[in-house]
Amino acid sequence: MKPTGLIYIFTGDGKGKTSAALGVMVRAVCAGLKVGWVAWYKEEQWPINEKRLPQLLPMDFFLLGKGFHLKKAKYQTENAILKKKIASLKSGGVVIDHAHEDEHKQAAVAALQKAAELLDSQNYDVVICDEINNALADGLLTIMQVKALLEKRGKTHLILTGRDVHAEIATEADLVTEMRKIKHPYDSGIKAVKGLDF
Repeated sequence: MKPTGLIYIFTGDGKGKTSAALGVMVRAVCAGLKVGWVAWYKEEQWPINEKRLPQLLPMDFFLLGKGFHLKKAKYQTENAILKKKIASLKSGGVVIDHAHEDEHKQAAVAALQKAAELLDSQNYDVVICDEINNALADGLLTIMQVKALLEKRGKTHLILTGRDVHAEIATEADLVTEMRKIKHPYDSGIKAVKGLDF
């Protein structure tokens, strides 16, 4: 049977992709729909406020990432064993990638398996795949893996977020919204604001 669930994509280099998915999630929960959220990069120890969602709303939330994935940054060694990638931000801050490529790939596959499990259960009306587009663009997932996930949706609506959506995935979607950066506080050296940005 052909899937009937809609595919919504929020992509682009501007802020608002995850925020848009959060808005859809709140709307869906208020409509009495069952929602599952799978995060590809965000990890459990991050101090993001979204972690409180299951305490406040009837939804399921899975943080399965290994943090920031920096493909182009160079490794910096603190000792003979521990390596991490570091990138400087315009705001003066730094982004640290503390996981190795294999760990990022394993985390991405685990997130894919969790999303597939939610779809297979047929207990969810909406499944949000936060930053899955990034995982595909970063080479942590293959196009075939993501397309197979889309085929599993049945009647479940899928929300895909993240930069650099693959053209084949965008073609499959019912809605694609591109967030375009015009201005951002980071450009003026203002760091992320709790409650507004995380």
